[in-house]
Amino acid sequence: MPACWSSENPDSFFLRKGELKTNNTDGLAYAYGGPLFTGSIKALPEHFRVVEQLGFEPAGEGEHVYLDIEKRGLTTLAVRDRIAALAGCKPMDVGYGGLKDKWAVTRQWFSVYLPGEAERDWQQLREPLENPQSNITVHNVLRHQRKLRRGAHKANHFELLVGELNAPAQQSGELLDRLQRLQQHGMPNYFGEQRFGRDNLAKARALLLGNKRMPREQRSLCLSAARSHLFNRVLSERVARGSWCNYLDGDVLNLNGSRSLFTLSAGEAERDSIIERLARGDIHIAGPLWGSGESQVSGAAAELEHAVLAEEQSLCDGLVQQRVEQSRRAMRALPEQLSWSIESDKLRLSFVLPTGSYATMLVRELVNFSG
Repeated sequence: MPACWSSENPDSFFLRKGELKTNNTDGLAYAYGGPLFTGSIKALPEHFRVVEQLGFEPAGEGEHVYLDIEKRGLTTLAVRDRIAALAGCKPMDVGYGGLKDKWAVTRQWFSVYLPGEAERDWQQLREPLENPQSNITVHNVLRHQRKLRRGAHKANHFELLVGELNAPAQQSGELLDRLQRLQQHGMPNYFGEQRFGRDNLAKARALLLGNKRMPREQRSLCLSAARSHLFNRVLSERVARGSWCNYLDGDVLNLNGSRSLFTLSAGEAERDSIIERLARGDIHIAGPLWGSGESQVSGAAAELEHAVLAEEQSLCDGLVQQRVEQSRRAMRALPEQLSWSIESDKLRLSFVLPTGSYATMLVRELVNFSG
């Protein structure tokens, strides 16, 4: 079985009450030929559970309080603001590893800068909440020397329930085969719909093309949406060509589980080794997070990227003008500890993804889903 699969059906849509729903991930190529069935996710927040894996132990002392918090029906930023209000500090003094879904049950770490100050009664974060369906649980409180930065955590563990699964028993073998492919070969590491919000990409175009002024936090979300859109465009083209995890001359490579990037010199003897390491998932092709600075990509890989991004040159130029630093991101994500069970019209999934990868992008390879 090859390490990469090309797409035969690049159309993507969510089904909701029998109608098509347009979204920012429409048109992205599928790695394994398109979803097989329909279903729904997030009918209840409990159907989408996330536990953040920090990847290190807080030291137990320091100027930053680390809070291990479980939330339901709240955004990460809403919890951040409640922490800041209780601590009597600015929201910027509260750190978190990543933004977690609102319509879900998610557990993540926050940090708050409280040097030499008495502890707060953090249980006060639980109430009062405006929405009675929302809640906050504080599981643990520790101290550490450094603020928790975006992307600093190691991974996220997901437990999902796909309901209303339209998968006849005689076709269950096809679903199992698709799950095994995802387990063995991974998934395209697309940015999910959550990254784009309701209209962050449209606002990004207004910011970058019209020099529109906006608050710092909103500006950051818009710039991230623009970079994510460009990355998805390049990755989708690589998926459609079957090269999202196959080496092209001039590719930048990423060491699995790290941010380490490297390239090969033309004619280097390690090429065969690189191909073998890509096949076993030790390394991945790294796609562009556009911005200012010199790109490491060259050759055939650079030609492909430039051809795709030429259609969005104004966005690329705007990101450079905004002095967003260029970076790169793995084009493939390998789900770890992937397990599943099929019960009548329900599919239960459990898996771990690296920081920044989206569970919904795994599910879209299986089913067209609402929610």
